[in-house]
Amino acid sequence: MFFLLLAGQLFALGTPPSHELGAMSQRGKELMAAGRYAEAVPVYRDLVAAVPRNPGLLLNLGMALHLAGDDEEAIAPLQAALELQPGLLPANLFLGASNLRLGRAAAAVVPLQKAVQLDPSHRPALSMLAEALVASERYAEAEPHLRRLARLVPADPAAWFNLGNAYEELAGRAFAELRERYPDSSFGLALAAEARSKQDQPNAAFQLYRKAIERAPEIRGLHAAVARIYRGAGHPEWAAVEEQRERRRPRPDCARERLECGFRERKYHAVIDSAARPGGPEALYWRSRAYGELAFSAFGRLAALPASALLHERLAEVDRSARRYPDSVEHWRRAIALSPKDPRLRMELAVTLRQNRDFAGAQEVLEELLVAAPDAPDLNYFLADVLLARDEPARAIPFLQKALTLEPGAAHAHGALGRAYALVGRAADAITQLKQALPADVDGSLRYQLARADQANGQAEQARQALQDYEEFRRSSLAGPQPGDEAAITPPR
Repeated sequence: MFFLLLAGQLFALGTPPSHELGAMSQRGKELMAAGRYAEAVPVYRDLVAAVPRNPGLLLNLGMALHLAGDDEEAIAPLQAALELQPGLLPANLFLGASNLRLGRAAAAVVPLQKAVQLDPSHRPALSMLAEALVASERYAEAEPHLRRLARLVPADPAAWFNLGNAYEELAGRAFAELRERYPDSSFGLALAAEARSKQDQPNAAFQLYRKAIERAPEIRGLHAAVARIYRGAGHPEWAAVEEQRERRRPRPDCARERLECGFRERKYHAVIDSAARPGGPEALYWRSRAYGELAFSAFGRLAALPASALLHERLAEVDRSARRYPDSVEHWRRAIALSPKDPRLRMELAVTLRQNRDFAGAQEVLEELLVAAPDAPDLNYFLADVLLARDEPARAIPFLQKALTLEPGAAHAHGALGRAYALVGRAADAITQLKQALPADVDGSLRYQLARADQANGQAEQARQALQDYEEFRRSSLAGPQPGDEAAITPPR
C-alpha cells in the first residue's frame, strides 16, 4: 500500500540510556530499512521493555508490526505512542492504516483526521481518510477529501472513480429522502423517471414523466425529456409537439427559483449547499440532480484518461444497470485483463454472467475463486445459486450448508437451501429452511414454496395456511399503482 513509503522513516524521539540499547536501536533501523519487518519486531519489543514510555520506540514497534502484517498487535503500541504524544503524525497514520486493514473503518477515522489536520497535503493520509469515511458510509464528509485528491493527482483513475461513486451515492440518498418524506411528490416522480431513462427503460420512464407532468406541469425539462424518449422510439413528429411545449415554458425567475438557476449555471456545489438547508421536495430534487451532474463530470474525467480497470468497471456497472448484460460481461473481462489479481472483479463477472443466464460461465469463474477462498460465504452461496439454476440441487446443498455455517442466519441462503431440499424430496428439511427465509421474501415465491413443501410433507392444514399467506402477500404487494416497464409509449395528449 501507498503508506509503505514511510517504512524507512524511523523515529527516535528519546535517547537510549546505554551503548547496548543504541546498538539495538541501530539494528532495528537496519532491519526496517531492509524490509525485514518481522525480524525487527522482537528488537523493538526489547527496546520498549527497556524504555517503556518512549513514544518513538512505541511508534517503531507499531510500524514494524503493521508492516509485518500483524495489525491487531500494532494497535496497542501505536495508541500508547499517541497517549504520550498526540501530535505524532506517523502514529496517527499507521493506527488508521491498521484499523482500516482490520475492517474497522469507523475506528480509523479519528487518527486519520488528525493526520490530515497535521499535514493537509499528505496524500496517503488523505486517501486513507477518504477510504475510511466511504467505508463508514459518511460520503458527505468524504467528498471534500476525495475532491482534493482528484486535484492533487488528476491522472489517477482511482481519484475520479471514487469521487464519482461518492457523488452517485449522495444523489441516491437525496432521492431516497425525497421519496420517503414526500412519497406523492411530482419531483420524486421526475427523478424516478430520470433514473429509469438512464437504465435504458424508456417505457417506464415515459409513464413516470407523464404522471409528473400531470401533477406539476410547471416543472421545467419534463416535456423535453419526453421528447427525447419519443425520438428514441422513432416518433419525431410526437417529439416536436413536446419540444414546442417545452419552449412555451417561461424562463425561471432567479429571484424566487435560485436552485434551478444555480443548476442551469452549473454552480452545482452552491446548489447543494443551498439545498442542504431545511426545505421541501424541490430542494431535495435539485440536490439530487446537482450531485448527479457532479458524478457525471467525475466519470467523464475518468473516461478521458487512458483505459484502466476502473474505467471498464464503471462501464460494466452502467451496462449491467441497463440490463445490457453481454456488454457488461465484456467490460468486466477487460477490467480483469488490466487488474488480474483483483478477485472482486471476477466475482462481479460471475454475477453478471449469472444475470445473462450463462450459468456454465458463472460456475467456472466461481469455482476458480473458491479454490483461493474456500471459506467465503458469498462465494459458496453464489455457486450454489448457479447450480440451482442449472437444476443441480443435490450439488448445491453442501455449498449452501457451508455458507450458513460461515454466516448463520443469512435469510437468502436459508431460502436457497429450502428450495434445494424441496427439489431433492427432503420436504421436512425444506420447511425448516423456508420458514427462516420468509423475512427476505420479496415476491411471495418463498411462501408459495413453503405451501408446496407442507403439502409434500403431508401437512394439509399448514399447506392451506401457507397458501393463504402467499395469496394475501401477493395482493398486498400488488396494491396501488404499478408503473409498468412494458406500458406503451403513446402519442402526446
